[in-house]
Amino acid sequence: MSALLAGAILAATLALVLTRPRDIGEAWWAVLGGGLTLVLGLVSFEEAWEILRETEDALILLVGMMALSAVAEKAGFFDWAASLTARAGRGRVFLLYGFVFLVGTLVTTTLSLDATAIVLTPIVYGMVVRLRLSPLPFMFACVYTANTASLFLPISNLTNLLAYDRFDLGFVRFGLVMLLPGLLAVITNFAIFAFLFRNDLRGSYDMDKGSGFSAENRAFFGVAAAGIAGVLVAFFIAPLFGVPIGLVALAAGAMAVAMSRIAGWVTLREVARSISWGIIFLVVGLFLVVRGVQNAGLTGLTEKAFVVAAPGDGLFQILGVVFGSALGSNVINNVPMTVLSLGTLEPLVANGTLGVAAVYAVLVGTSIGPNLTTVGSLATLIWLSIARERGLDITAKEYLKIGAIATPPILLAASLGLWVSVRLLGL
Repeated sequence: MSALLAGAILAATLALVLTRPRDIGEAWWAVLGGGLTLVLGLVSFEEAWEILRETEDALILLVGMMALSAVAEKAGFFDWAASLTARAGRGRVFLLYGFVFLVGTLVTTTLSLDATAIVLTPIVYGMVVRLRLSPLPFMFACVYTANTASLFLPISNLTNLLAYDRFDLGFVRFGLVMLLPGLLAVITNFAIFAFLFRNDLRGSYDMDKGSGFSAENRAFFGVAAAGIAGVLVAFFIAPLFGVPIGLVALAAGAMAVAMSRIAGWVTLREVARSISWGIIFLVVGLFLVVRGVQNAGLTGLTEKAFVVAAPGDGLFQILGVVFGSALGSNVINNVPMTVLSLGTLEPLVANGTLGVAAVYAVLVGTSIGPNLTTVGSLATLIWLSIARERGLDITAKEYLKIGAIATPPILLAASLGLWVSVRLLGL
């Protein structure tokens, strides 16, 4: 009976999260599903508290980085990045496109994919419209760099954070392992898009129309830039002293907000509105639902699939996990897929059945795989709504056409990079 209930709650929760009936946010449906697992006794309150402890560092880090991003946006940091990109393009559309990819990659890596999808996308759109260029290639560059470039650091993606905390991957070690897969993924992505959109990327543009940014408040801009630079340096140093990176991000975000608030540059209400509080409840709710499934013994098939697909760290094993988790991300969304996969992998890694390479392979699949469809990640869904608000009516079918061409080779390139990294670093 418990297995039937747990399976039904999982299926219903995922369906409601993806379809959002009556425009009710994803988080509320996840909380409903998680609440049902508690009420029905599928998960104990002690286990719920354990889940909160497991995810607290990742969620604290997320709040800190979102607060810092809110200050950076208000200070004009993202507008400055777009203006710098327009100048760097030297009037050539193709070169400009390359720099948009670079900026999207840097923003995603350092501030998370949400900053690229939510903040950078409308700024890039406004820039290319002023330059009288076709916005479609640049909008796709934003959404793909948001997903593809989220491989590089634990802070780049919520899914990375969840794995980082759960398996104690280490900030520097994570960066070293994912450096080559991330680079190969972004380069492959750019090469494919440069070919697909080649007709739109020819010609030149008037640099003066897109490169006229000047910080209205240099002191405010300096605080935001210093906060971003400082927190990145601290991320590499903090683990050496045993300080959780979540506390580092929260301290950096709080300091930037406090300085900006005291100076009268930003209000606490503006910052609070910029933080996606719902994602915290979404993650906890999904963890509860998945724990209910695990307690009911329904993850046995998933465990067997992992053992068959990834008995070691060979290339074919990595490919199996990467493409399997990528497919799953487009069926049930990448956050639930990551939660389910990590819960399944934990005992297998702990008892030595699988190596930690399988964890990294899951992250490759759940980061890049969502590029295939519009429902693969929440960032893609947000990006799609932003595009439609600006008159770009991109259908699911049109998006799939691009995704079907671009996603498999990007996944393959990243998988090859991960295989090399695993061998070089001896994981």
